[in-house]
Amino acid sequence: MIVYVMISLRKEGVKSLRNHKENCKRIPAYLIGLLCTCFGVALVLKTNLGLDAWNGVFAGLERITPFSFGTWSVVIQGAFLLIAAALNRKMEWLSVFPIIYKGIFLDAAKAMVSPNFMHPGVAARVSLFLCGYLLVALGTGLYVATGYPKMPIDGLMIALSNSYLGSIKKSRLLIEITGFISLLLVGGTFGIGTIIITFTIGHFISAAKRLAEKWVKLGEEYKESAS
Repeated sequence: MIVYVMISLRKEGVKSLRNHKENCKRIPAYLIGLLCTCFGVALVLKTNLGLDAWNGVFAGLERITPFSFGTWSVVIQGAFLLIAAALNRKMEWLSVFPIIYKGIFLDAAKAMVSPNFMHPGVAARVSLFLCGYLLVALGTGLYVATGYPKMPIDGLMIALSNSYLGSIKKSRLLIEITGFISLLLVGGTFGIGTIIITFTIGHFISAAKRLAEKWVKLGEEYKESAS
């Protein structure tokens, strides 16, 4: 899988490849960040306190169709890819990798997080929700900061921020509100957590992205000083 990323990045050009290869942290950080978002979603789903809007849509579609959560993630993220391409006037073909990677691991994470993982108490559910929420935000900030191909929803977030809204917080809020409307239409997983995530996730992702960028930059500066 890592080899696939390296081969795909070669197509972006020698200059881009050289910049990425300067820091060996980037590929593991990218893959781990995506994986964290998958397990974060699985943990939040088990609490029944409500998923973020678009994952709630995937859960609702999973219940009313024969297709899995991960499959719907691939389908809808593919639609986001086309929208982002229209805004940027450029198709990010390498985003197909994170779409498929995350679709596979969303289903795997759901299967691995046992229904017996959580105690029935409210405090335990809230704690698990917070852990899952932080995993999603930190994982998203981490993998976006690496500069590697983004999930289309995050690519769309960046495109809206750069082209129209001026900030990640505003663009993510718009995407989440659109997802919230879609969630109601398909009868997806909804709860107090959905509202919390809708109005706060952009702030957490923005903060996590800044921290991850500093971490990556420090690593590169240290390598340059050591060479």
